[in-house]
Amino acid sequence: MRKENSTNASNEKALQQFCKASKTLALFSGRWKFSLLFQLLQATTSYSQFKVLLPEISDRTLSRQLNELIADGLVFKDKSKTSSIYSLTQKGHQLAPILQVLADFSADD
Repeated sequence: MRKENSTNASNEKALQQFCKASKTLALFSGRWKFSLLFQLLQATTSYSQFKVLLPEISDRTLSRQLNELIADGLVFKDKSKTSSIYSLTQKGHQLAPILQVLADFSADD
């Protein structure tokens, strides 16, 4: 997370006002967010399932990136007594076509 009064935060805010697409791209800042979102497009997923599917991700990073996706309104967390289940919100589902275009673009290589 970036300090609100930092130069980077100020530059990011100015860029997002200039180019609305950069605001959407900022939602994906984080190495694992695309993978997390793609998985959630397929099915609701528990924290432990994410750890099995992405064994290279650290607990700290997984937790932080999921929390950022929740804060951005893309992911919903349903906490039960035994586990946390994650699913996409309506806003998160709206990203499906964008994510598919990005996946298709890389498949052309």
